[in-house]
Amino acid sequence: MHELSTLYRHRQLIAALTARDLKARYRGSILGFFWSLANPLLLLAVYTLVFTKFFPQQVVTPYPLFLFAGILPWTFFAAAVLESTSSISANAGLIKKVMFPAEALPLVVVLSHLVHFVAALPIFLAAILAFAAFGKFHLSWTIFLTPVLMLLQAIFVAGLALIVSSASVLFRDLRDIVTNLLQLGFFMTPILYLIGHVGSRPIRALLRVNPMTPFVVSYQKVLFFGELPNLSDSILMVIYAAGSLYLGFFVFDRLRDTLAEAI
Repeated sequence: MHELSTLYRHRQLIAALTARDLKARYRGSILGFFWSLANPLLLLAVYTLVFTKFFPQQVVTPYPLFLFAGILPWTFFAAAVLESTSSISANAGLIKKVMFPAEALPLVVVLSHLVHFVAALPIFLAAILAFAAFGKFHLSWTIFLTPVLMLLQAIFVAGLALIVSSASVLFRDLRDIVTNLLQLGFFMTPILYLIGHVGSRPIRALLRVNPMTPFVVSYQKVLFFGELPNLSDSILMVIYAAGSLYLGFFVFDRLRDTLAEAI
């Protein structure tokens, strides 16, 4: 609670740093904010082409919407966690300020990528309306539960960002490790496929251990299937979010005093 109250006192600073990060990211760019959507749109186009034309899969229809419902939350998660590994070392000047809250830096990264996530949702909604207009999709009220899932996921990602941002200052190889783990994690998360279609029970159990699985499955349910998330997935999301944030503050607190010296 002490760490949360500290962040609340510095909320204006965090908001200003987030706005600065978003402006700096696209300064001098012709397409500007569109680049934040380029990665998920490119992934969507490639995987849709591969799994509908080259290797047709009868997973669900329309498959592009199913893919988009999983790719968007994964892109938010992966981009925020990976960029957090350099959030402190890239702002060494701020860290050495006595009164500056170092934990604000990874949270700024999470918030900026959350903005990108929110900005991509209208594109997904437009795609839903387009398929619905041709009678290939039914829009459900469960889509209004999306902000709840985004809040839980943002808390979960914030905890991980606090851990990797502080640990990467001491362990410089952590960014490379995280990059490889994220590549593996993409295929270990039911984004391209339905977890119920995995025939092997041990593999299904392994997929369930992945903390991103309940988040992605819940997004698919509320955005694509028009269903409420499973109770077990809902409980897991709350546990993962709370546990991640607690562990994130715990690790960051233990490493806080060494950050300025290690940079």
